[in-house]
Amino acid sequence: MSHPTSTLLPSVVVLTALFTLSAVAQTAPNGASPSPAELKVFDSALIDTSIDPCENFYRFSCNGWFKKNPLPPDQTSYGRFTELAELNRLQLKQILEAAASASPESRSANEQKIGDEYASCMDTDAINKAGIAPLKPELDRIAAVKSKEQLPELLGHLHRIGVGAFFGMSSSQDFADASQVISFYYADGLGLPERDYYTRTDAKSAEQRKQFVEHVTKILVLAGEPDAQAAKDADSILALETRLAKASLTVTEQRDPQNLNHPTDIASFDKDMTHFSLARYVASAHVPSAGKMNDTEPKFFAEFNAMLANTPLDQIKTYLRWHLLHAYAGTSMPESFDHENWNFYSHILNGAEKEQERWKRCTSRVDREMGEALGQVYVAKYFPPDAKDRALKMTLAIEDAMSKDIDGLDWMGPETKLRAKEKLRGVMNKIGYPDKWRDYSKLEITHVDVLGNQERVREFDFDREIGKIGKPVDKGEWYMSPPTVNAYYEPQQNNVNFPAGYFQPPFFSDKEDDAANYGDMGSTVGHELTHGFDDEGRQYDKDGNLKNWWTKDDEQKFNQRADCMVKQYDAIEPVPGVHLNGKLTLGENLADLGGLWLAWIAWLDKADAAHLEMNAKTDGYTPEQRFWIAYAQQWCTQTRPEQLRTQAQTNAHAPDEYRTNTVLQDLPEFAKSFSCKKDAAMVIPKPCRIW
Repeated sequence: MSHPTSTLLPSVVVLTALFTLSAVAQTAPNGASPSPAELKVFDSALIDTSIDPCENFYRFSCNGWFKKNPLPPDQTSYGRFTELAELNRLQLKQILEAAASASPESRSANEQKIGDEYASCMDTDAINKAGIAPLKPELDRIAAVKSKEQLPELLGHLHRIGVGAFFGMSSSQDFADASQVISFYYADGLGLPERDYYTRTDAKSAEQRKQFVEHVTKILVLAGEPDAQAAKDADSILALETRLAKASLTVTEQRDPQNLNHPTDIASFDKDMTHFSLARYVASAHVPSAGKMNDTEPKFFAEFNAMLANTPLDQIKTYLRWHLLHAYAGTSMPESFDHENWNFYSHILNGAEKEQERWKRCTSRVDREMGEALGQVYVAKYFPPDAKDRALKMTLAIEDAMSKDIDGLDWMGPETKLRAKEKLRGVMNKIGYPDKWRDYSKLEITHVDVLGNQERVREFDFDREIGKIGKPVDKGEWYMSPPTVNAYYEPQQNNVNFPAGYFQPPFFSDKEDDAANYGDMGSTVGHELTHGFDDEGRQYDKDGNLKNWWTKDDEQKFNQRADCMVKQYDAIEPVPGVHLNGKLTLGENLADLGGLWLAWIAWLDKADAAHLEMNAKTDGYTPEQRFWIAYAQQWCTQTRPEQLRTQAQTNAHAPDEYRTNTVLQDLPEFAKSFSCKKDAAMVIPKPCRIW
């Protein structure tokens, strides 16, 4: 089960990103990338005037883009975010190639690390020649286990090197006291995307489980097992993971922080684990042996404890061997493993037809592993101080708009309004990059040991996370690298975060008018800000504590309005037989709608102050129309049916077409701008609305 920013952070850490990060790991059609000059915030060439904007605004705004951008075979989706991400990745490639080829004496310490990591990742001849030998010490470690009493030491070590077997352990802010960092233990250990892949009974899910067993079999065979034994082992792995899955919370249940808040202490947790020595685990993992902790899923850990008692040791060792291989089956392993990993997770589950070019994956790997070392060079070259200043001014304007919006809410009482505005005033704005860069001096990277590099990176990150426990929270820390084309809100720190890589065309440009910039980037700023007041974010107070600051009456009114949106998205069927999950997507849907509304009223204030002529047309459209079109054009995306199915079942974000049309249906101001009739498809009789 992955996390939007780091596999080392527990899935319970709530980061509400604009979209799932894996969506940007894509390639431009035919391997080409658009030039910066080709990317525009508002682009009339992308509009299809044969489509009535009042019938399908997404197609009206994006059909021209779809015609220019066929979905490339190596991708499950491709959109405007990809266009910019590809430009950024080309810039990162140039930085990495220069660092890899530079003379040792001319490189800084960070340039040595990112250059050697990239070079080792690109050396497929050496990786193929080494085969599975680099992983053999870890496989031998598993094979050497003779009793279940040795499992805690083994798991402690495996968790340190990024193997997500059975459960996970990391640090996070205390739900009750956000100023403190405590130990978090959380459910993990599944090879399929999330728990319902193991429990759904429809034909497609049954087929995917069969394909998963075939995938596990192939990985075990590549690791040296005989075919028949590998097939038998794969079946046992599915059985064990199914048992873990049934004891886990669903992705929808995980969205409510109340379901994850089970404070205890290490001693009590150890006492409950009657078949697992936590003392041996913490000694091996080098994590705290005492103090406050959060047991995020008590039911899961009770089942894990029982499983250890009644599962044969050989089956457990087989499961651990699979998860070790699974954790390293990408760019650190021979191409046969790498390709099989792609075949199942990208091709079978999400529809990709071609594996991504090696340099792209290696560039993404370095960005993922040492994002601030790479990002420091990127920022110096591509993010001037004036860009940061423009971004901050827009953010402050959107916050002012939200303050006015809260004042005008007719359903919220004065007491709750006061608390809401206190929280709003407490929001910390983080733009571009960290004020203090991460220190990688203790991380060893060489140009000849790609798997060892990955092990050491994971240990370094694990230790860095564990090192936070018992210390004050560092609110200056970032969970996305500077070149990332995304943004997020962190509810326990009450801050919004906008990486440098995002504030560029086609999302923001000082060469375009405010209507376009506010419709596009302004809606993103509003989106992240609204997350502080969505169904999850509203449960945290101004200091980031999980504490109810709502009156009972206002909370009831909020939930009634939220339920309107749940039902609205439940009715959407992006692929035949699969509906969206209105509760899973509720937070993102609220943020989309609230964010666009805040951008709209902020832009109207700017337009009024500038005495903008609202009837004047540019490129054939009024300022109001340009605002809505710019919003829609940021979401132009080609997506495979397989990816849509996966997204509908696992992702907190609705597909992009519905992030456009459904949101605009809930804003009557849009219909007025295009003079839509009451019976038009983009006009609904009872719009949903909170903010």
